[in-house]
Amino acid sequence: MWYGLLTGLALLLAACGGGGQPQPDLTLAGISPQNPTVVQGETVTLTLTFTSQNGFQGPVSLSVLEGEQPVSWLSPNAVQRNLNVPRGQQVPETLQVQVAPNAPIGSRNLTVRAAYGNQVTERALTLTVNAPPDFAISLNPTSLTVQQGSSGQTTLTVTPQNGFTGTVNLSLVAGQDQVPQGLTLSPGSVQVSGTSPVNQSLTLSAQSTTPTGTYRLKVRATSGSLTREADLTVAVLTPYTNAYVHQVSGDGSVLVGSAFVSGGVRPMVWRINAASLSPGFYWLSAIAQQATVLDTGVPSAPYGVVLGVTADGQVGCGYGSVSTSASSGDRALAWDLTTLQPIPLPDHPSGGNVAYACAKSGGDVYIVGRVYPDFPRPTIWKNYTIWHQNTSVAYGIFHDITPDASKASAQLVYQGWVYDLNGNQYTRLVPSIGGAYRSRISPDGQSVAFSDSDSSARAKVWYGGNVYSVNMGFGAVRVRDGVAYVFGSSNGLAVRWRSDTQAQENLNTVFADVLPQGVTLKGISAVSLDNRIIVGIAYNPTTSQDEPFVLVGDPFQGAP
Repeated sequence: MWYGLLTGLALLLAACGGGGQPQPDLTLAGISPQNPTVVQGETVTLTLTFTSQNGFQGPVSLSVLEGEQPVSWLSPNAVQRNLNVPRGQQVPETLQVQVAPNAPIGSRNLTVRAAYGNQVTERALTLTVNAPPDFAISLNPTSLTVQQGSSGQTTLTVTPQNGFTGTVNLSLVAGQDQVPQGLTLSPGSVQVSGTSPVNQSLTLSAQSTTPTGTYRLKVRATSGSLTREADLTVAVLTPYTNAYVHQVSGDGSVLVGSAFVSGGVRPMVWRINAASLSPGFYWLSAIAQQATVLDTGVPSAPYGVVLGVTADGQVGCGYGSVSTSASSGDRALAWDLTTLQPIPLPDHPSGGNVAYACAKSGGDVYIVGRVYPDFPRPTIWKNYTIWHQNTSVAYGIFHDITPDASKASAQLVYQGWVYDLNGNQYTRLVPSIGGAYRSRISPDGQSVAFSDSDSSARAKVWYGGNVYSVNMGFGAVRVRDGVAYVFGSSNGLAVRWRSDTQAQENLNTVFADVLPQGVTLKGISAVSLDNRIIVGIAYNPTTSQDEPFVLVGDPFQGAP
């Protein structure tokens, strides 16, 4: 009886599984690291720890999910592994997944799942994706000038990103133009060791044989597989010294004058990107995108000076000289500044001819000056032919003309006059002046400054029917709010005279906040018509020379 009862109980337990082989089981007990960080495009390695109460042996599918869905920016989406986890033990398993280069940046809550049979075991994972280490570069300035046989500087800024450190190699490479022979960049590398931007001065050096011209190039920075580039325009110029700017175009982008080149004073034109300049002080040599020596077109008079330029910067005027110092005006000249070709003006071959200033009215070009002989004869050329000469006076010179070619200032037998080109009418402004060779008329024709001496800095300024005697040389005249202003020099300093107070103001004081240490403004030679660009001569403590400067600012700064 007991035997039958025990046999029946055994069969019942067997049917219920209570006495059979234990079922295999698998648990994902841990993930290391639990909160991994990875860079876009790289691989993250996870160590999965599995345990089993009863032991497990068999295939397992491993996958990483986000919201029950495969993660599109991770690969592979799932991998198959054969695991053998003895009962009561832990077994590690390595899982490597590739993060796509375009994976979203930031922390994501994911799930690592192990599926076997119709069972799953899973564990949470927080994965942080960072952008790869990188850097950006910039140049200031983005354009510079280098004379043949000399060098120029720009500043490279390397900004590290996402923890970038290391050596950045530098090189000068072709942009829109090829790198000319003999133009080199130094140094060849810069070290980045922290999180702050690194500034590195770069030197562009040109050999004496480097071809002149403007080159649109790039500075290339490389570190490993990273390459970054920044645009740099380099103007290689003919060497010159003793430069002087006499006049500027309406927006200040074209400057004309002279410089000592190849053994003599020669006519020059400079071009700058005036619109891109921030308020402040600049040396012309540092910002000139072009500096061109102009041909006079007269083999017997290869030297000379450009004295004037039209408001649009397209036509210049001046003279050619037989003297290496260009101290004498021999042939009156104009230049097409778009083609840089000289345009000889009708004059007298015996010399003494000068074109002082030029302007446009509609499509017509007007140029004012003097022609010898007749000691000399005041002359106006229209479209490069003689249009008007004053033959009623013994001698005289037209010096300046308003930008619209409506009025011209002149010295006639040592008297100060203005001529109305539209009405063909002369008006005497100053009954006696001591200077023969210079006057400046304001753009609106309301005020004129006449030189009162050929040997010293004295002027007579006419404004509103009044004549003021001023001890100064002058370069520009302006009228604003009922006050005439004369810009020039006095006692070796740049000054601004004004008619209301009849006082001279030291422009070194007016613009003290923008002048570099040790720089002294010595004279003003021109002011752009938009009253934004001031040009003159200043002492450069670095070179111990007087050099042309460009000051971007309000010429009336500090004036009430």
